[in-house]
Amino acid sequence: MKNKKKRRNTRRLRISPVSAVRKAIIQHLRKYLIVYVPAVMPLFFFFLAHGITVVTLILIKSGVLPQGLALPKTLVTWGVYGLLPLLLCSYGCFFAVARPVTGRLTQRFPGWRPDILTLAAGVAYGAAVALVLLLLLAPGSTLRACFLVLVGMATGLGNWWLYRALTGAPPPTVQPPQSDDL
Repeated sequence: MKNKKKRRNTRRLRISPVSAVRKAIIQHLRKYLIVYVPAVMPLFFFFLAHGITVVTLILIKSGVLPQGLALPKTLVTWGVYGLLPLLLCSYGCFFAVARPVTGRLTQRFPGWRPDILTLAAGVAYGAAVALVLLLLLAPGSTLRACFLVLVGMATGLGNWWLYRALTGAPPPTVQPPQSDDL
C-alpha cells in the first residue's frame, strides 16, 4: 500500500519533445554557424520581396495602386526566381572570395584595423556576388545592371558583416617579419 502511495506522489520529470528539438537545433546552429551565415542575407531578401509583393498585390486589388507599375513585377520576379541564383552565388562567393581575401589582406596590410579589413573583404565579396549575378541574369538595361550590383553589394557586405558579428571571429593576425639587424 505504501508503495502505491509513494508512486502516486512522485512527479516524473517530463521533457517536452519540442523544447528538446529546439535546443538541439540551436546547438547545431551555434556549432556550424559558418555554414549557415552565407544563406541568411538572400533568405532575408526573399522574405522581404515576398512581403512587399503581398502588400503591393493587396494595394493593387484594392485600387490604391495602378496595375501598370513595374515595381510589383520586379518584386514578384525577384521573390520567386531570384532566390536560387542569389543563394548559390552568395554561398559560393563566401568561401571562394570573402574568406581568402581576408587572409590575403591581413598578410599584405597587417596594420589595418579589423573594421577596415571586414569592410574591404565585404566589398570584395559583394563585388563577386554582383559579378556572378550579372553573368547569370544578363540584364538588358543599365538600370537593371545597377539593381543587380546593388543587390550583390548589399548581400556581400551584409553577409560578411553578419558573419563577423555572429562568430566574433577576429581577423587572422600575421606577425611582421623579425629583423636580425637590430
